[in-house]
Amino acid sequence: RSTVTAFQVPDLQSHCPFPAAYHKNGDAIAAVSEKWVENGCRVFTADMRRHIASLGSGQLAAYCYNQCSDERFRIICDFMLVLFLLDDLSDDLMTKDTEILADVVMNAMNFPESYRPTQTRGKEQPQLESDASILTRDYWTRCIPDAGPEVQARCIENVELYLVAVHQQARHRDTNEVPTTEAYIDLRRLSSGCKPLFDLLEFSLDMQLPDYVIENPLMKTMKDCVNDFVAFSNDIFSYNVEQSRGDMHNLVAIIMNNDNLDLQGAMDRAGDMCRAALDKYIETKVKFPSYGPEIDSQVAAFLRGLESWISGSLEWSFVTPRYFGNKRHEVKKTRWVKLLSR
Repeated sequence: RSTVTAFQVPDLQSHCPFPAAYHKNGDAIAAVSEKWVENGCRVFTADMRRHIASLGSGQLAAYCYNQCSDERFRIICDFMLVLFLLDDLSDDLMTKDTEILADVVMNAMNFPESYRPTQTRGKEQPQLESDASILTRDYWTRCIPDAGPEVQARCIENVELYLVAVHQQARHRDTNEVPTTEAYIDLRRLSSGCKPLFDLLEFSLDMQLPDYVIENPLMKTMKDCVNDFVAFSNDIFSYNVEQSRGDMHNLVAIIMNNDNLDLQGAMDRAGDMCRAALDKYIETKVKFPSYGPEIDSQVAAFLRGLESWISGSLEWSFVTPRYFGNKRHEVKKTRWVKLLSR
């Protein structure tokens, strides 16, 4: 039995050169978004209200989409809140069967104008529309008029990839399968939810980057670097809570298992991976080509959005009680975390 009682999370703040900013009406709009979920669900319990309040997804949105108009920010808050709920899956709001859930959500995004339950054998959906479908159709219907067609297409594709990854993750948990670190990183880039959320950056900034910019390998590299930083740092900060409930689908746990390291060694290595992703982003940004003044100004705004994800997700991790409870301010200062018992 391990005698480890505490560990230190890596210092990522001092390595981050991007300032954190917060949407000026972030908290007020996040509260409206939480009320929207409450009003949109058929059955809403006090437990669910507490659960949604503890998620803090609206606060994360306020850090990451800090330059967004109020109207678009509200849609992003709704989108992120539903994504968080889909991720948690433990709440009564969502079905436990991830495959059916994925079908329901994709159906709602592909046919937002009305509920069309799938009748495919083995994937039949109920005639009564589920809360997940109602909420998805609602926010997506409001998003479509102002999102460019390419942004919409990318977002739909990336939400589907996210749901497939969440399903794969659930399978790993059920079978106690430990993937290789490389396979885990590939899956984590999808299960983080960052891909569709990065698509929403374009929507938030009222623009649609040309395909040749989005498809540029350097842009793909930068998005992967930011995705990795956000996902890996999230795994570092959520490790304690996740290990306490026996969930080992986490970069730190994967490194401990695959590289035969102790907890602190794995924490430090995960921190090195975060810093390497950030360094690579900065190096790649310098190499990105010019496409003329108009496109360059859009690219610059988009990259500021990606950088807000880096600084914002870091800041938010010590604002939300989700990972460190009422010790979060102390942990931010000392970086020491008391290991929770299982």
